[in-house]
Amino acid sequence: MAAKPPKKPLKNLRRYGLATVGVVAAVGGMAGNLGSIIDLFDRFFGADESTKEATLPSVPIAGTWQAEVTYDWGAKYTERFNFKVDGGEVGGTATYLGRARGILEGKMVGDKLTFVLKTQEVLGSSPSREVQHQYQGVASPNQIRFVLQTTGGYSEHVPVEFTAQRVP
Repeated sequence: MAAKPPKKPLKNLRRYGLATVGVVAAVGGMAGNLGSIIDLFDRFFGADESTKEATLPSVPIAGTWQAEVTYDWGAKYTERFNFKVDGGEVGGTATYLGRARGILEGKMVGDKLTFVLKTQEVLGSSPSREVQHQYQGVASPNQIRFVLQTTGGYSEHVPVEFTAQRVP
């Protein structure tokens, strides 16, 4: 008779435990402390190394990058990106139409980079409208291939593709 493999009752504990902690945190109104709860959970039960590696950046992007961008209406600008990275979170500044703006919602998972810039658009004497510029990039050591999608405001835009180079 063949021996049965040993059961692993705690195999999915981290997955289901974190889901439970997340629900409890959200319902309990302490979602802002969820990161601390997850850190404590990982310390107690041990983090799954494959999960950690899959979410960490695989390409170091911290520093300054530059790109020549031709926008969908024909304007050309030299745009600069100054990235600051902390784990998978990305901050810093990026220029849009040559003016520096703060990076929002910046994330890096593996070689995939995403972030948002916000601006205001004015049309005549109409009130200004918020415009979101959503950047999606694929990074390699010396370049980042971006697709920029702009939404909101008074104008419709098609995605713009460009490549940023690391500034020495």
